Amino acid sequence: MNKDSSTLSNPLLLGIGGLVVGLLIGWLLLGAVSLSPLVTIKDTLPVDLAKEYKQQWIVDIADAYSTHQDLTSARNHLRWFTPNEVTESLKFAFTERNTKGDSEGAARLAAFGQLLGYDVAGGGTAQPQPTPQSGASSGGMLGGIGQLLLILAGLILLVALGLGIYMVMRNRAARPAVATTRAMPTSDAGTTSYARAEPVMTAPTQETGMYEQPVTAPPVVAPSPPAARGAVPLTKSLGTFAATYKFGEDNYDTSFTLETARGEFLGETGMGSSETVGEGKPDKVTAFDVWLFDKTDVRTVTQILMSEYAFNDQATRQRLATKGELVMAEKGRHITLETATLAVDAEIVDLVYASTPGLPPNSHFQKLIVEMVPAQK
Repeated sequence: MNKDSSTLSNPLLLGIGGLVVGLLIGWLLLGAVSLSPLVTIKDTLPVDLAKEYKQQWIVDIADAYSTHQDLTSARNHLRWFTPNEVTESLKFAFTERNTKGDSEGAARLAAFGQLLGYDVAGGGTAQPQPTPQSGASSGGMLGGIGQLLLILAGLILLVALGLGIYMVMRNRAARPAVATTRAMPTSDAGTTSYARAEPVMTAPTQETGMYEQPVTAPPVVAPSPPAARGAVPLTKSLGTFAATYKFGEDNYDTSFTLETARGEFLGETGMGSSETVGEGKPDKVTAFDVWLFDKTDVRTVTQILMSEYAFNDQATRQRLATKGELVMAEKGRHITLETATLAVDAEIVDLVYASTPGLPPNSHFQKLIVEMVPAQK
């Protein structure tokens, strides 16, 4: 009896026990709730996405085609996937829409698959099916319960952690304490950042009569606000990306996925080699295409960044004019790409020409860095 009372009266053991229980409960509940909606993937190609996001990409392209009828662009944005992946994704969505009674949506997918040469409907036609009455509501209920359990687990974990820290600090009250630090918030254009943490000196404690000693903390650098950029509305900026090319990177092609803060896919932007000069390896790139794809209208807007030589060569200009607007690359130059709902302000932040015997001066690039700032309109 005395031994149990002594254990229960020990605040340190109570704090540790509460922390362990909170961790176990939190672990079990977190394991029961899917965390996948909390994960955001950036700067990746569609081929690197998880299976469900690949399927969503393919279905979005199929739906967009039914509105804009641009088969060339649709094929271009399915180039990352094998015919088998495209077929399976369209078949899955076709069956799902039929099951939910969306015969129109299923028919769109079947027609799109037929244009690509894929048998999506399996020889059948899109027929409306009875819509399950209980599945959606039960799924929504389970999702709501899962979120509630996740919040409760977090609260339990925080309470247990706070109790443990409080008990440990209480037992160490007789020792010289360490000053806490407080980060001073600063506000700029609605964005809160944190400047250097300042030590806080407390009053002498009653137990020791000593002042708490401040601890030197490393500075926390406040992020600089984005500079004004061209015509892009920074209030809806989707981030900043840099496409960097160096001589020797053959078949250069880089792209960046554009998403909302909630992970909703909006489109893509990127840069790739468009024209070379001379023969042999490595490639002597004389022009790059900078492009923007908007999923809402399934079109790709392109501008061609050309070397000084290529820009002044009539034959090269005629050859590249069909791809997009021609622009001579110059350090510090801005270009703007716009679609129905997106815009990209691109700036050439670094440009170095290569020198190769037998080729004209300023004909191909040694280095090219283009900084891109995409935004929603």
